[in-house]
Amino acid sequence: MKLKFTRKTWYFLLLASAAASMLNGFAILSGTSFGLIEQIAFAAAGIAALFLAAEKGSASWEKRNFTGVFVLLMVSYMVNGWAGYLCSALAWPLLLSTEYKRGMAVQRQLQLVGAAEALHLFFLLMAKYGGMAALGFWTNLLWVLLACARGWAALSLYKMQEDA
Repeated sequence: MKLKFTRKTWYFLLLASAAASMLNGFAILSGTSFGLIEQIAFAAAGIAALFLAAEKGSASWEKRNFTGVFVLLMVSYMVNGWAGYLCSALAWPLLLSTEYKRGMAVQRQLQLVGAAEALHLFFLLMAKYGGMAALGFWTNLLWVLLACARGWAALSLYKMQEDA
């Protein structure tokens, strides 16, 4: 039996990553955390970006952008503090903007994910470094909404590949 991995496979992995982030977000809102699930979500997004970069026949700018997504995810994982949060907030918008430039109809999803990332980053930085710890609940709520936006984007990419 020969396994065939396509773009659709990697889009499904992005969808699974968003779903795992959403699950962890709901757990955080309920007062607990599934840190392992968030690490799995992070790894799934990174693996998907790497394999999208390695796809045969894709343009060099696509490979560069998808590699950039992977590097942003790695830096966000290895660097503590605001720089790590910033890298994390840039990864999904870069991924979606690359897909948009490829001709995928993800403009609305890109706008939503970009806005959600910016808003979540602002609330996170204010709660963590701005002395506004009361924004913690809203930051966690925005995390769930951000995961939903990422899931919608990944599902849209998956469905577009299915139709092609």
